[in-house]
Amino acid sequence: MINDFLKSVSQFSDPRFRKVVWIGVAGALATIVGLWILIGFGLNSVTFFADGGWMETAADWLLGVGLAFLVLLMFLAATVLISSLLLDQIADAVEDKYYPTLPDTRPQPITEALISGLKFALTALALNILILPLLLAGPVYIIAFYAMNGYLLSREYFELVAARRYDVHTVNAIRKSRQMKLWFAGIGLTFLMTVPLVNLVAPIIATAFMVHYSVRLGAFENRTTA
Repeated sequence: MINDFLKSVSQFSDPRFRKVVWIGVAGALATIVGLWILIGFGLNSVTFFADGGWMETAADWLLGVGLAFLVLLMFLAATVLISSLLLDQIADAVEDKYYPTLPDTRPQPITEALISGLKFALTALALNILILPLLLAGPVYIIAFYAMNGYLLSREYFELVAARRYDVHTVNAIRKSRQMKLWFAGIGLTFLMTVPLVNLVAPIIATAFMVHYSVRLGAFENRTTA
């Protein structure tokens, strides 16, 4: 798994990687700036206690922490959505360099990638909002956050890579047969998504990593293309 990650990072000199990096970073930064502006406006316009004091300060602090986590959650969803239309180029670059003998890819309409990315973004956002109350439980929230997003990200990126060759039913069958290994890999991808600056290129690393990891797990062996 570590070797798959290192190979993914080492390929950033590829022009196809750099193109997606610049577009993805620009979109991610715009997302972050826009969300923080909205949060700042919201915090300044909301008053919980008319007389102010420490209770108002505490309420503002708690709301600020909650909204900061919400920004992180929305960033995870938004970066995948922004990059979803471009990540095929990353998979192509990795396969051309390391796995030229893989079966041919199937034609995929742009709407398929867009719908998949949008579905993931909305699902991830909704589920992460649902577990926000666990912030009050401290470590329980952290465990729930990484476990849940590890599953979501492993599923999203594996399907992104596998759907280039197989139909939905075949992709689901392959994924379910390797679910635990993919889930652990997804937890690592979730960590990348939460590291400042690294998360700007995390979707690109995740896509390249998943190509390497899927091939190593035998996801493309002895199967016919869809």
